[in-house]
Amino acid sequence: MKEAVGGTFMIYVLLIFLAVYITFLAVALNYAKAFRVKNSIIDIIEQNEGMDESDFNSREGNIKTGVTGQINQKLNDYNYFINLNNDQVNSYCGKEENHFGLGYCINSKTNDLGREYYQVVTFVQIKFPFLDNLSITIPIRGETRVIERIKS
Repeated sequence: MKEAVGGTFMIYVLLIFLAVYITFLAVALNYAKAFRVKNSIIDIIEQNEGMDESDFNSREGNIKTGVTGQINQKLNDYNYFINLNNDQVNSYCGKEENHFGLGYCINSKTNDLGREYYQVVTFVQIKFPFLDNLSITIPIRGETRVIERIKS
C-alpha cells in the first residue's frame, strides 16, 4: 500500500510541473508575439517616415489605407488581437494618444531638440478562465528613431 500512495503523489507532482511548464511556455510565446508586433509597427512607421493626420483618416470603403492600413494588415498576418476596455487603454496609453481597436497605441512625441519620434505600445494579455475570468495585461513599449522627413 505504501508504494501505491507514493506513486499517486508522484503523478500529482508531475501534473503540477507539467501545468506550470505549459503556462510558462504559453506566456513566453505571447510575449514574443507582442514584441514582434511592436517591432513591425515601428518598422512600418519608420519606412513611411512617420504618420500624418491623413494616415489615420484615409479609407477605401471599410478598409483603412495609409500607415494604419499597413499596420492593421501586418497584425492580421500575425493574428494579433487584444481586446482592452477604455479604462485599461487610458491607463496604459493616456487619453491623448491614438488608440486602435486591435490592441496597440501610437503616440507622436518630440524630443528636447524639437524632433519628432513615435512611441508604440503593444500588449500581452494573459487570461485565466478557471479563476473567475482573471486576466493580466502587460504593456510593451518601444520608440522609433527620430523621424527625418525629406522635404519636397
